[in-house]
Amino acid sequence: MGADSFRRFATMEAAVSSPLYAALAEQIAGDERLRDVFEAAGDRHVALVFAVVHRVLADHVDDPLAAYYASLGGDRAPDAELPKVFEAFVLGHRDRIQELLATRDTQSNEPLRAAQLRPAFGWAQAGLGRSLGLIEVGTSAGLLLYPDRYGYEYAFGDGSVLEQPPAAGSDPRDTVQAPVLRCPVRGSATAKTLAPLVTKDLRISSRVGLDLNPLNPADAETRAWLRAQVWPEEADRRSRLDAALVLAARYPARLRKGDALDILPTAVGMVSAPAVPCVFVSNALAHFSDDARAGFVELIRGLGSRQDLVLILKEPDSVGLGLFTRRPAADPSAPRVESLGAVLYQAGRERCFVLGTAGPHGAWLDWAPAVL
Repeated sequence: MGADSFRRFATMEAAVSSPLYAALAEQIAGDERLRDVFEAAGDRHVALVFAVVHRVLADHVDDPLAAYYASLGGDRAPDAELPKVFEAFVLGHRDRIQELLATRDTQSNEPLRAAQLRPAFGWAQAGLGRSLGLIEVGTSAGLLLYPDRYGYEYAFGDGSVLEQPPAAGSDPRDTVQAPVLRCPVRGSATAKTLAPLVTKDLRISSRVGLDLNPLNPADAETRAWLRAQVWPEEADRRSRLDAALVLAARYPARLRKGDALDILPTAVGMVSAPAVPCVFVSNALAHFSDDARAGFVELIRGLGSRQDLVLILKEPDSVGLGLFTRRPAADPSAPRVESLGAVLYQAGRERCFVLGTAGPHGAWLDWAPAVL
């Protein structure tokens, strides 16, 4: 991970969202001793470096560096003292930092993505007329497996707001409160057109997550690692994550460890009729190799040829809906946009639908369904 990687991160990713990380990335880019510490990250994303430092610092909140981290109670802006403080912390905790860099990976689990997926699940249920057996590929801690429990608030350009409160627990004594996920809606969709897909009960017969390394939301270290991946300035995102982790720990879903290409057929086979298996992926296929993505398409088509099934994709076109149907190449200079789509299998027939577009990390939704 060279100096250029840190400079790109500072200017293209952190400059607006995190003045702290932008300043630290510039410092690392110009300091070979610090880059030597972070060599254990290999060629993985720069965000892993900052997540690891954040995680180690959470165990040392009395260190002067914590004063710069809003997530740890600090309120100090980057200043002339920051480089010295950061260098001292990194060099002083070099062994622990390198241990985590060698053994951890970024597995952020943003529950706000459920606000983008919720209309897609409602669309699938309405079209099939049957309950859904949710199967998430690349589940991390499984926080997207609870679309029926979260509350939602969709804000439209005309000022209208569509609200759906969190589902009540079956036990009135249960004090666990699911978070309300707030998502702006762009484009031509209105509260009236989106409401039938969001306010009607979502009937989920089962929920299972598949991952090479599924994370247990009830585990304290898992929670600490997921929190460390949230940038220090992102208070709302941290609160949302904490509430979703409490919910997932209270209502544990089945999380299965393994390669999706190996274990997905079993997961699909465990969905009991008359429910329809609903496989979904959100920011996961981009991490697959080209061969693995091709294998995933072949597997889905094989499963769909034998039973009714729906696949929901929220990925950049080239690694999502574009794998199943020819789509125009994206403009590389345009802002990052994810395609929300569905591939439906009924009586062995494959049909592809674009459902809209979506911003990263649940930032916004443009709901505009059309058959392809």
